[in-house]
Amino acid sequence: MSVDTPPQIERDKRGRPLPPPGVAPTSLKLALVVPVFAVLMLGVVIVSNVVTSDTPPAKSVVPIADSSAGLTVSSINPFAPFVAAGEPVDDILNSVVIPDGSTQIRQIHTGGQVTSFDVAFLYSTTSSQGSLYSFFHSQMAARGWKIFSTGAPTGGKGIEILAQKAGTDGWYWEEGVIIHPTTFNAQNEQITTYTIRLYQASSNA
Repeated sequence: MSVDTPPQIERDKRGRPLPPPGVAPTSLKLALVVPVFAVLMLGVVIVSNVVTSDTPPAKSVVPIADSSAGLTVSSINPFAPFVAAGEPVDDILNSVVIPDGSTQIRQIHTGGQVTSFDVAFLYSTTSSQGSLYSFFHSQMAARGWKIFSTGAPTGGKGIEILAQKAGTDGWYWEEGVIIHPTTFNAQNEQITTYTIRLYQASSNA
């Protein structure tokens, strides 16, 4: 019975055994780097979670009408000279205001029924479109008008505010304001025009 001679183990120059043929050598340095890198990444994740949990979520900002736009109510009521047979009644007439510093350009033909009150004007002012929007929106709401629509006017540019109010005369009244975009003249002065309309809408009964 013969005893097989064990295979010779190949070694490198330093006497360390080499891996069998076809097996890539494993670097000890790489083997140490992998767990160290894993520990570092775990630390980054933990710190990130702590910072994220302590940071409150960002809140969305919704623009609203600024009631302190700096505009005051004019003592002039453009609709007062057109009162006929007690219409509009005082509670409606006195709840319609325009900002001080407005210059009337002309009366606008509305095409409404001659049997019902329907009057509109075009005004000019040096206030901005945003300031006028804040003025009319806050004043109309504070004076009992129910605003039911805000946005771009049909077939035009600007901002339109539509509101309704019941009068003591048994009729619903509607107020509409269209604030056109602010422009600048040759002297670089800002000019904003707006239209304001008041009309008798329907019977309250």
